[in-house]
Amino acid sequence: RGCPTSEDSTIHWGANAVEVEVMRYRPRRELTEALQGYDIIQVVAGSPAWGAVVTGGSVPVALQVASPVAWERTSSLAEQRGPIGLWRRGMTLLTSRVENRAIRSAQIVFVENSAMFEHIRSIGQDHVMKAPPGVDTRFFSPSRTGCRRDGHLLSVARLNDTRKGHAQLIEAYAHMVRREDSTPPLVLCGKGQPPRHLIDLIARRGLSSRVIIRSDVSDDELRALHRGASLFLMTSYEEGLCMAVLEAMACGLPVVCTETAGTRETVVDGVTGWLVAQTDSSAVPRAVADRALAILHGDGGVMGARGRQRCEKKFATAVALQRFTDGYDALAAATASTHFIRPPRLPRFG
Repeated sequence: RGCPTSEDSTIHWGANAVEVEVMRYRPRRELTEALQGYDIIQVVAGSPAWGAVVTGGSVPVALQVASPVAWERTSSLAEQRGPIGLWRRGMTLLTSRVENRAIRSAQIVFVENSAMFEHIRSIGQDHVMKAPPGVDTRFFSPSRTGCRRDGHLLSVARLNDTRKGHAQLIEAYAHMVRREDSTPPLVLCGKGQPPRHLIDLIARRGLSSRVIIRSDVSDDELRALHRGASLFLMTSYEEGLCMAVLEAMACGLPVVCTETAGTRETVVDGVTGWLVAQTDSSAVPRAVADRALAILHGDGGVMGARGRQRCEKKFATAVALQRFTDGYDALAAATASTHFIRPPRLPRFG
């Protein structure tokens, strides 16, 4: 209830001095007043800090988050030096404090992986549920002929995001090509455009004719790319979950991924694909190449079929939705019985 009566159901609120990051998360009086007619406020955000905009009012808040900013920015902060690096580290520290307050103030927090579950609990928030978003397994589905042995290699991620580790993916692919010239082409697909340094790296490794870049493709084109592939590769430094991995698994592709909090949640190592540890960053490209070539020479179809089954059982849209509705129902019931005192018991999904 309480939905806007105008035809446009989206209302935008702005902020002042947004160059100072924490100013983005300050509550807005008009927004707080506009939300009073709702039963539950659901915040969906990457950083928990966005929950600070609405927590503290009289309406219970369900906060759905991916990762703390300190985790998300680990790789980028390591590369930034001088005044800009100092500024970014200071903003990250302040934003982390806002995140912690928002987490403790929410009535329930939905998270995507076990690492985040434990992090939320460590802050003092007991009402946390592991509820990863779902993938449409009817749309993202294998081709009728199954996983191809002669298809291209596929990676899907934002092309201009350094956290996605495209450079180490190119190095891994270069290892594969040096060892076996028959290695299939690599398709890099995602939103945006790749940065100049990545294009230069592809050229220096002599891979310009082998690496195909597909930017901003439609959903139908994306599904076709999955169905034409033999293997999915992902070398991110950090992932909260990674929907691209789930979409690949739903399409029956075996996967080789770097180990992150998110991929530990989605990939069963050695069963639906392989996880490559990032403890030694210099060893990652060669390890990815080893695993990828092993799948190409083995029966990747078996791993792909297991990944499809895992998606249907644990990550299909209906399964994911049920987790959220269970949380909403418990929150609504607890709120009604306590007159918006923090609910004493909520279901936990560990």
